Amino acid sequence: MRAGPDVDQKFRHKSFCDRQSKTQTIPSMHNRVRIGAVLAVLVGMNVLFVVAILWAYGVLLPGVVAGAVVYARHGTVSFDLLQLPVSWSTVAVLVAGFLGAQLYYGYRRVLEQTRTGRDDGDHVVARIVRRLAMTADVPEPSVRVLDAEEPSCYTVGRFTDATIVVSTGLIEQLDADELTAVLAHEVAHVANRDVTLMTVTTLFLEIADRAYRSARLARRAIQSPGDVSFRGKIALYWFLPLVTLTYVFVAPLLWVFPTVADWATRTLSHAREFAADAAAAHITGRPLALATALSTLSASGRTTPETDLRTTTMQALSVIPSPLIADRVARSIPTPDRPPAGDRRDRLRTWLEGETPSGVPKGDQRSAGTDRRTHPPVAERIRRLQELAADAELEGGV
Repeated sequence: MRAGPDVDQKFRHKSFCDRQSKTQTIPSMHNRVRIGAVLAVLVGMNVLFVVAILWAYGVLLPGVVAGAVVYARHGTVSFDLLQLPVSWSTVAVLVAGFLGAQLYYGYRRVLEQTRTGRDDGDHVVARIVRRLAMTADVPEPSVRVLDAEEPSCYTVGRFTDATIVVSTGLIEQLDADELTAVLAHEVAHVANRDVTLMTVTTLFLEIADRAYRSARLARRAIQSPGDVSFRGKIALYWFLPLVTLTYVFVAPLLWVFPTVADWATRTLSHAREFAADAAAAHITGRPLALATALSTLSASGRTTPETDLRTTTMQALSVIPSPLIADRVARSIPTPDRPPAGDRRDRLRTWLEGETPSGVPKGDQRSAGTDRRTHPPVAERIRRLQELAADAELEGGV
């Protein structure tokens, strides 16, 4: 059944208490269980990663070298591979230090990358964020409006000291309702502590990927010698036997970590995006405004996929995959336009039909226009927001 044009109006006029109650249930129990399970997998992968490195370089490689020498001299070899070079208490300390270092460096890297200082200007964007933070009952994030044509909006910092970064290009492309919906999406990330989660999880993915690439240095030196860094060339020159043994014995062991970490990061990021979308819809009462904002940003913000894993995973902090913008403080802030006349549902239907032509396989439709590592397909996010609007209409008609 096609919804009437007053769906958003009915949804928006629900009581403040009802909105706040629903906002506090986001993410849902299913999402919370899913996020908890993914975090448990990531912590387990951190433990296994530390154990694997200790075992590979403290037991496996020394055992292979020593075994080869003993076998060459005596024709027989025997050594115990089921051991660790250190005690389990030492392993626990190393794992705790590894996790703590990720948390510390993750925050430091994000804050240094964006260099977002506090902006206390009483401008239109700051006023919108202040009102949304009061509605969601979270500490008010600071706001940084940067002068950039690229439409971008993301959040950095901590739960009690978060900064929402908005580009002038995003303000110019969205109407007032859409801008409010996007900012509500970022406020929901603050409320759900998503910045903390994604800062740490994306960092482990980068560490695991770099460790695997380093273990495959010998192969890269043969296949693409021009891509080997200066440090890699030094390692090949001075430690060629170790580099070779690492590729043969350690690389197959490390392969599993970036693979599982990529799945866990993608799963967690998708869950947090869906939860933030739903929370933004409840906070503003305008689910279709966020949907049309996503369609506009997706259509205008497509760029060539990044090959640098660090750049790609940092995009998990954005409302859609987009580059983090440079620190060019805007001297003047555009005034958001009034919402255009017309049915948002018609705009969304046109966009969805253009994004998912009948000749495209279903699997390609779901992945079109998005980086599957950090964000779910925009079309799927829009469909879920449309369902929220339809549910609101049914509730309003009861």
